[in-house]
Amino acid sequence: MGGMTMTNAKTLALAGAFMAIAGSAAAETTVRMLNTWDDRYPGSTVICERYAQLLTEASGGEITVQISGPETIPPLEQLEPTQAGLFQILCTYPGFHTGTSTLLTGLESIRPDPEAFRASGAMDEIRDSYGKLGLHVVSVPLAHGYWIFMNKGLSEQGDLTGRQIRALPPQHPYITAIGGTPVVLPPAEMFSALERGVIDGALFPAAGASGYGFAEVADSYLTTNISSPHVILANQAFWDGLPEDLRTVFDAQAEVLETEIPGVYDRLNAEEAEKLAAAGMQKLELDAATAARLEEGVASGAWTFAQSRDPEAAARLEERVTEAGLLTN
Repeated sequence: MGGMTMTNAKTLALAGAFMAIAGSAAAETTVRMLNTWDDRYPGSTVICERYAQLLTEASGGEITVQISGPETIPPLEQLEPTQAGLFQILCTYPGFHTGTSTLLTGLESIRPDPEAFRASGAMDEIRDSYGKLGLHVVSVPLAHGYWIFMNKGLSEQGDLTGRQIRALPPQHPYITAIGGTPVVLPPAEMFSALERGVIDGALFPAAGASGYGFAEVADSYLTTNISSPHVILANQAFWDGLPEDLRTVFDAQAEVLETEIPGVYDRLNAEEAEKLAAAGMQKLELDAATAARLEEGVASGAWTFAQSRDPEAAARLEERVTEAGLLTN
């Protein structure tokens, strides 16, 4: 294949399979959505599938959505096929495409307040940045999202001193802020590493944690106020080609979704806490000073990483959310 990348090869291989769908798209606007998650993560249902449902219902069936999951294209390889138009919509977590854009990492530091976020003008900055990548940002659903699952508990200092914690690279400053040593591990290796004591904990989405099996390899967990920004992206050419009335449907239902999500995740996280308690897991607490260190580590670390690829856009986005008072979790 010469210089062809693996993703390009998959794109070409899949293109033929979607030709028939493309031919019928003009009649009823059939949308091909790529979903980053499988059913173990509730976001697959309450964000991706929910948005598809909202579009179909609000359009009276004129918009139909065909969803493909990570078994079609792995999460870390999904941005390019969306840019190329093989998929018209991508429902994902921005941490999976930090090789292309790091901008949305900054939003892990903000309060999930959809009304204040929309009023802040933050979406203008986000859309401008992603527009340079051939993508239109349809929606940024926000929720409190991350806990630290541990098999060793807190240190004598009441923090993560001496603890090795698995986390994604953008989140390493959060771990070091309270004394821990961050470790990079793919999810497939994380659970066996916890079980064998190779690592002492893992920063991971709270919603769905019991379904992933954390109660089997960890005995305690630490809640945090780290937010989880999700993002729904559209291929720019697809978006530009939509009739104005259908674009209005996409935008209106994105607002409905964004308004729902903080409350939905509060419920999911509360249910998760009940499941973990029933499984015998202990909820850990940081003292006020250590919690403040973590909050500062999240704020500084998230925005430092956000500036990695488009520092001017990240600075403007941080200014918008700061002026809106969203940095107070």
